[in-house]
Amino acid sequence: MRILWLNWRDIKHPLAGGAEVYTHEVAKRLAARGHEIILVTSRPKGLPPREEIDGYTVIRRGGKYTVYLEARRLYHQLKKEGWRPDVVIDEINTVPFLTPKYVKEPIVALIHQLCKDCWKYAVHPLAQPLGWWLEQRLHKPYIQAAKRGNLKVITVSPSTAQDLYDLGYPPYAVAIVPNGLDWELYKDCNSQKRDLVTYVGRITPYKRLEDLLKAWKTVEKSYDAELIIAGRADPRYLARLTKLAKRLDLSRVNIKANITQQEKKALLAEAKLLVYTSVREGWGQTILEAAACKTPSVVYNVPGLRDAVKHMETGVIVKPGNIEELAKTIVLVMTEEELGKRLGEMAYLYAQTFSWDFTAKLFLKEINTS
Repeated sequence: MRILWLNWRDIKHPLAGGAEVYTHEVAKRLAARGHEIILVTSRPKGLPPREEIDGYTVIRRGGKYTVYLEARRLYHQLKKEGWRPDVVIDEINTVPFLTPKYVKEPIVALIHQLCKDCWKYAVHPLAQPLGWWLEQRLHKPYIQAAKRGNLKVITVSPSTAQDLYDLGYPPYAVAIVPNGLDWELYKDCNSQKRDLVTYVGRITPYKRLEDLLKAWKTVEKSYDAELIIAGRADPRYLARLTKLAKRLDLSRVNIKANITQQEKKALLAEAKLLVYTSVREGWGQTILEAAACKTPSVVYNVPGLRDAVKHMETGVIVKPGNIEELAKTIVLVMTEEELGKRLGEMAYLYAQTFSWDFTAKLFLKEINTS
């Protein structure tokens, strides 16, 4: 097939996250099967306008906001040049490409999560209702197209699927294709565990890492361990977290703004516990990667995270915003050696049921029937 894939970022974007990993891992596997893929995305400083990555073509145009207009122009330009897609994948990260308004070919909307309650962390609190209202409005043409049978939706978790049903998407148009796991990277993820708790992921407001720091103040009183927070960081939020850590007088906290894949793997392998306190996630890719290293997770009971963790089997799910419960749970898993080991072993077995090869196979099946 000829596949035109629209996404606001690609795997080489400085702010690429879990959605871009999903896109890259699936796209390169579809390309290896002989499918022709053009990924249209924004162009950050320092990246070329066109590039071949692992068998698929990346065309970069526009910035954070103008990429949506550029994608529409490029769609028409490619068709004028004789390149006609068999399917268009519209990957929606809050702002959609509005493909039902102009694309004539079958459309697949790839939706990892809705922004929904994340709006209060992305904009001024007074603007939050407007943000959620606007997000709902932007989904209307997609819902209408899905009801007419002109559009299929792929999402990554039951929680996001339920959010889409609540928004008005017909269940028959929604398919769940879960994230996978890079076993080439994590197949030998065996390191000696140490008294380390970590968070690895984007360091941005909706991750609510203030809660983790506040809980750590309690943890430090009863258990001598190190906390490392690592990942791509929003500079202003990073400064806020650093200031909070100093105000709380936390003695064993290290915040790393940028790490490599190998550093990430080492952290997940050495840690006894991964902690996630996000407002919501599409899934929880790092939780799966930690599980491949026999590292269990403590997470908030929110969409995405509750899908990635099986309570008291592969980790522990706690009430969002309950700092005391979060702290007690961290101490419990870290100090009860048998519990931590059992959760880690079960997490590892659970991780083995995921692979990017399976994800790509299922994804291809769904877009073939779009």
